[in-house]
Amino acid sequence: MKLTIITSLYRSEKFLPSFLKEIKKVHCEMKGDNISFEHLLIFNDQTETEKRIISNYKNPNIKISNVPRENLYSTWNRGIRESKGDNICFWNVDDQRNSESIIDGISLLENDNLIYFPFIYIRYIKIFNIPLPVKIKKISPPEFNKEEFGQSMQCGPFFMFTRKFFEEVGEFNENFRIAGDFDWCIRASKIGSFKKSKITGGTFINNGNSLSGSKDNRHIEENAKIYQEYGIKK
Repeated sequence: MKLTIITSLYRSEKFLPSFLKEIKKVHCEMKGDNISFEHLLIFNDQTETEKRIISNYKNPNIKISNVPRENLYSTWNRGIRESKGDNICFWNVDDQRNSESIIDGISLLENDNLIYFPFIYIRYIKIFNIPLPVKIKKISPPEFNKEEFGQSMQCGPFFMFTRKFFEEVGEFNENFRIAGDFDWCIRASKIGSFKKSKITGGTFINNGNSLSGSKDNRHIEENAKIYQEYGIKK
């Protein structure tokens, strides 16, 4: 069984150097556990700086592509179509993933359609242009319940799923810019078997620049559309 990790990148110069160091570490740990995997780095409208940073990075498990600017869910769908993995997960450039949780998720996917994880949430603010953490919290989602998972986004940022299940649920709705994963997880919860791992999936960084971490009214508007679509009362 092969895993595909998908990373969508847009104007990632700030995070890319540290991200490349982080994925090298995680990849080594996965190889040490004999995990078969590929990691797709899909650049949106890649800049010259991004090209320079990535040009000397050698990693046989990484496949790099450059596409015209598109939204996150278009890139995710593209990555899944181009991937060769039996199992799929995502890794945002400004987050940190835990290799142990990935390995555990692969094992759990032998019996369930989707695996989700506890995770660490860190929110930063800038003071005199210096990022300082103002909130650190461990988020532990509830055990899977179709009704609860059909009402709110409980899958978190590090969920994994099988390719077969993705084909049953369908692609991410590309009309969404921020809440497409919420919409997809609601659809998935209606037909799938979800399992929570006991291992922390990683660290989700809210620095105010990410889609879900920004103060964008569109996030509220997209959530409202989802509530209306699925009859969720808020």
